[in-house]
Amino acid sequence: MASTEQERYILHLNHALAMESALIDHLERRAHEVPVQEVRHRILQHRDETVRHRDTVREIIESLGGEPTSTKANIQPPVTPGMLGKVLTALESEKEDRMLLESLADFSVEHYESGVYQALAQIAHNLGFEGHVSRFDAIRQQEESMAEFISNATPQAIQMAFPPERKAA
Repeated sequence: MASTEQERYILHLNHALAMESALIDHLERRAHEVPVQEVRHRILQHRDETVRHRDTVREIIESLGGEPTSTKANIQPPVTPGMLGKVLTALESEKEDRMLLESLADFSVEHYESGVYQALAQIAHNLGFEGHVSRFDAIRQQEESMAEFISNATPQAIQMAFPPERKAA
């Protein structure tokens, strides 16, 4: 294997490390914002998983002789400002709408993370680091589990933002 392939692999690992480092703070903040105890508990559980993900990626980087990054990625909603920025700003003025938008953004972040770890597993396999593959697969499964939890909790978030109208008798 050429050293540039391993260096590129380490760059991808550092991307994952920066992402996980930022998500720890994000999940902590989200847990304190969520009014539903069950959801708060699951977010905190995933925060703890994310700490382990960060530590696993850091350990792999170090085992390869790489330097783990100390930077954190920038976590932002999947839709950027512009014409939609005004709409999003208006929606964020209502707490329930902001919580719904955050939930939808978290859902997409979990799927993005799943994709990152699927790619890292394939890279590790292609470069002959078979011991890394199962570790990335385990992380990917946790990301997918959290995405599924968010998906299952979304109807409750919608219910809170838009309670059903009561029909007059």
